[in-house]
Amino acid sequence: QPLGVVGIIGPWNYPLQLTLGPAATALAAGNRVLLKPSELTPRSSALMAELVARHFAPEEFHVVLGGPDVAAEFAALPFDHLFFTGSTAVGRKVAEAAARNLTPTTLELGGKSPCIVDASCTDLEGVALKIAHGKLLNAGQTCIAPDYLLLPRGREAAFADAYQKAVTRLYPRVVGNPDY
Repeated sequence: QPLGVVGIIGPWNYPLQLTLGPAATALAAGNRVLLKPSELTPRSSALMAELVARHFAPEEFHVVLGGPDVAAEFAALPFDHLFFTGSTAVGRKVAEAAARNLTPTTLELGGKSPCIVDASCTDLEGVALKIAHGKLLNAGQTCIAPDYLLLPRGREAAFADAYQKAVTRLYPRVVGNPDY
């Protein structure tokens, strides 16, 4: 919906998808966008600022760079809508700052994502492979990555073995890999 000016505060783990996706949606609806990408992705953020400045008028779409102090000031602006993706702890700060202006917010926060393995499961290795993929995708830095597992008593050891095999299959060079 065309609301006016939409603020977007983006995360570091998907620096383009979780900033430019909401920006494209807001722009398509007829809004203007002010975007604050994560300071933890300085090169991606700088490139984004450069490309946005090259292709948009600053009053249409603008990128603001800076650290947590800039983010705090950004969240306190009187936007017509504020979109934040990140941690629950920072989400609380964003919501508090937005509330001072009665700014509506969309908060995409990491949460607890359980996996439930039912007693009727006959393919524990297949399930373990899917859970390992979901948990370890993007080095585990995904909002919906599984946080815990519920399975019938007595199947813990079998699942642990299947999970270890799945991780080894998906990431054969994870041990000693400096990226992990």
